[in-house]
Amino acid sequence: MLIQIGTLMLSLMLLVMLHELGHYVTARWFGVRVERFFCFFDVKFAIWKKQIGDTVYGIGWLPLGGYVKLSGMIDESMDLDQMKQEPKPWEFRTKPAWQRLIIMLGGIIVNIVLAMIIYTAIFASQGETYVNVDKMQYGIEVDSTQTSLGLKNGDIPVGVNGIKYKSLQEINKEALLGGNSLEVKRDGKEVSLPINENFRTQILAYKSGFFKPQATFVVDSIVENSPAQKAGLLKGDKIVAVDGFTTPLFSNYTNKIKEYKGKSTSLSVIRNGEPVELMATVSKDGTLGFISDRSAYLNTLVEHKDYTIGESVAMGITKPFDAIVTQVRGIGTLFKVKDGRKQVAGPIGMVKQMPTEWNWLFFWSFTAMISAWLAFINLLPIPGLDGGHAVFAIYEMVTGKKPSDKVLEKAQMVGIVIILGLMVFIFGNDIINMIFG
Repeated sequence: MLIQIGTLMLSLMLLVMLHELGHYVTARWFGVRVERFFCFFDVKFAIWKKQIGDTVYGIGWLPLGGYVKLSGMIDESMDLDQMKQEPKPWEFRTKPAWQRLIIMLGGIIVNIVLAMIIYTAIFASQGETYVNVDKMQYGIEVDSTQTSLGLKNGDIPVGVNGIKYKSLQEINKEALLGGNSLEVKRDGKEVSLPINENFRTQILAYKSGFFKPQATFVVDSIVENSPAQKAGLLKGDKIVAVDGFTTPLFSNYTNKIKEYKGKSTSLSVIRNGEPVELMATVSKDGTLGFISDRSAYLNTLVEHKDYTIGESVAMGITKPFDAIVTQVRGIGTLFKVKDGRKQVAGPIGMVKQMPTEWNWLFFWSFTAMISAWLAFINLLPIPGLDGGHAVFAIYEMVTGKKPSDKVLEKAQMVGIVIILGLMVFIFGNDIINMIFG
């Protein structure tokens, strides 16, 4: 849990600091005094703070963002007393609209550029890895729920909405986010299956494991005092038949062994290249008690592609926008699935999604994705967010008229209510999901 919390907190602190640094640098550039520079919100108190020059730097206790307090600006601090005084040359409100617009967009620009840099580095150093459906010999393994949706054992997913994809992960994503039909290869022919609300709900429930490739297997480890141990199974054994019925795939084996719950059956095994016959008494839950290893076959499905520096830069530039589009489509999907609200995750929900062991590739991939998403969120024309302030600056540039302080105050209040409402919903949803799961 500490690693999961640490992963999220380090990522958020990095993103918040760099976002606010974008505002800070552009404000200083145009001669605006920065009164406060905080990572996270310091409601009532701060974990740490120190004044250097005109600016108080600090870390708040509420990990929902961060802020810079600019002199002469109506923001979430609602410092109206300052606004009643005569404008000073170092204040935000005395600067031309185009300068105020750049200051407001500074954090957003930093987020986008950061995401581009990280994605470029990932593509250059790691390339891209995916499961290639063209290499799938045995198709996918399906359970009763998937069977009810029209899928069959051995189906090979090849496309969504008539568009073909090589990546199984891409097919999973497109089927969930925008699919109306799923195309699969079945017995050498292409079959189209409708994707409805229930289909999407199940894809979401299975996470990334909805399309699970069927695979050959060997015994990896034996559970102590299990039927497998008593039968004499060993690590590396390959079970090729149960009671004379061939079981080349793990799904063949599991389906067949369940027919002998609480009964004895024969096992045909290949051990070190030689055939061995064993007798086993199957447990009441239809298992023998061993862990399988399917990696040998599954590794043959993995496609890896390396990229040149030029290709990595090109992909790094476009990837943040692809990530934003995916997130927006994901939100739209929540309205198309049952209990979509449960899929909305705040800080608590995000911690649970973090890996339990430190993973630098995950950390940087997650940071890049969140950085792009923060840029998009902050660009929304909601008062209180950067996009809301930018709208007023653009309005002034177009009309030549500056909105009154009264209008700005009311807009800021509306924005605060909206943002607080979203916070209450997100945190409340996290707590409900944690309690009722």
